[in-house]
Amino acid sequence: MKLKVMDFDAVVLKAQKLAQEKLARGENADEFVEIGEADGFKLYVVSGKTIKNTAPGSFHENPRDVFMFLFEGLIELTFENGEKVTVKKGQCLILPKNPRHCCVFKKMTIALEGVYEKGL
Repeated sequence: MKLKVMDFDAVVLKAQKLAQEKLARGENADEFVEIGEADGFKLYVVSGKTIKNTAPGSFHENPRDVFMFLFEGLIELTFENGEKVTVKKGQCLILPKNPRHCCVFKKMTIALEGVYEKGL
């Protein structure tokens, strides 16, 4: 058995630093730092903020389901059909694979994201 113990605060600081570097260059930031993996399931710390309006040109789809829990911030998801969903600090979401959407980080955001990537 290989046990992996992470300092969560250190991972959050790393993700925040990467995001701040992009923001300082005037770029949108959504930085993912991998925490670990178990049998194809990966966990990431996400940090970022959208400073340039990306909708509707950045609609995309994910090839897998995504779980996300927000520790800080606010994310607005806009779907191709016009539906909008706002996820706030303390809330979580499960985004099924394939719906085309645009994701905007309205405030500086810190989240935990889990995805099952086995077989991709």
